[in-house]
Amino acid sequence: MGQVGRRIRGLALACHLGPTLAVTAVTAAVAIGVGASARTCALIGAAVLTGQLSVGWSNDWIDAGRDLAVGRGDKPIVAGLVPMRVVRAAALVAAALCVPLSLATGWRAGSAHLVAVTAAWAYNVRLKSTSWSWAPYALSFGLLPAFVALALPGHPWPAWWAPGTAALLGIGAHVANVVPDLDDDRSTGVHGLPHRLGRA
Repeated sequence: MGQVGRRIRGLALACHLGPTLAVTAVTAAVAIGVGASARTCALIGAAVLTGQLSVGWSNDWIDAGRDLAVGRGDKPIVAGLVPMRVVRAAALVAAALCVPLSLATGWRAGSAHLVAVTAAWAYNVRLKSTSWSWAPYALSFGLLPAFVALALPGHPWPAWWAPGTAALLGIGAHVANVVPDLDDDRSTGVHGLPHRLGRA
């Protein structure tokens, strides 16, 4: 595999491709299910995809030092598949693209989505190491139904149970995502809520 191929593979791994595509697909499916126009569905899908890419890439970029310290050879930066500067640039470009794509759905919907993406970045930058580590997940997931609903004609707010259920799903995803890395995280100073609760 040549250098370009390695970098493409590294970027695909660094963006956490499975969760990125899953969140994008589910959000787009909800938009289709509630009768959003084809244009709105496309914009919602593109906005969520770029937002998720920015979050995934920023996670691996920001955690690169910690991953190296614990020998995480499964991480593409540590494995040498892609340089950290390339992942950082990809994260920033994706974040920049996310802004106009989100706002193209309307300022209300776009603002809701940008708050969700900002919360996810806040997790990567700082909150993952605090007892509030669950909050960005709850806020980001909870705002996705609002993003879709506010992009519809009339800008309705979704029924209370939709953001509530999505927020609980986000907290569950946070715990499930962290559990396999509890020991490595602790050794590098990450003490989020799941770390404080303990593996059992």
